[in-house]
Amino acid sequence: MAAFFTELLDGFLKADFLKMVHKKFHYGEEQLETLMAVAREMLPVIHEEAFWERGVEHSYGGAQGEPGMVCEEVVMSLGKGLDDLQENYSRKGMLLESYMLETLASELLLRGYSAYNRYVRMEGKWHVARYHFPGSEEKFPLEILPDILGKLSDKVKCNSCFYMNPKKSVAFVAELTQDMAVHCEGICIGCDRKNCPNKIAENPAESRLMAKADIPLNYGYGRIFGKI
Repeated sequence: MAAFFTELLDGFLKADFLKMVHKKFHYGEEQLETLMAVAREMLPVIHEEAFWERGVEHSYGGAQGEPGMVCEEVVMSLGKGLDDLQENYSRKGMLLESYMLETLASELLLRGYSAYNRYVRMEGKWHVARYHFPGSEEKFPLEILPDILGKLSDKVKCNSCFYMNPKKSVAFVAELTQDMAVHCEGICIGCDRKNCPNKIAENPAESRLMAKADIPLNYGYGRIFGKI
């Protein structure tokens, strides 16, 4: 088990990150100080509890006698302490702070995908071709989630409805490749791969609509938008 990506935590309280979140989620100018205060409360908790874990490389889904895709399972979590802090905000009627915590945590996890990609590339042998989320494809049904968590960490669990605890956690299967023509930069707006199956809508307004709409989202998008 590894601590969460240091470069992301080092930038969590920096002005460029906080102003990006402030702009992305359309907070008022007068709310920037509150956003900063929430981030300052979050960071010690994240430092203490956040982690990520990866499984071993293995072949997945090949026909009999044929090699399948090379994959590894991954789990990332910001820890239970953020759930407790968010519940404390809610009990006190601090709904703005509760929502700010959600947006800051979601953005940090979103950046975790790219950080994981960089980590894999630094090892030199493989790089990430794409992500497969439990419940997003027939080959990766939601029912594989407990098995992924069981193999990787006893700190993240899911119930019979596949809701994860701690809530600020994600799990996925990373498809790896040595094909230099295929690269996934992470689940992010701004990536220039137009045909990426993991790509979030280019239009920020469309992305916010996805987050708010009462429509089914696959597991990965659901985790990002806090709907699972």
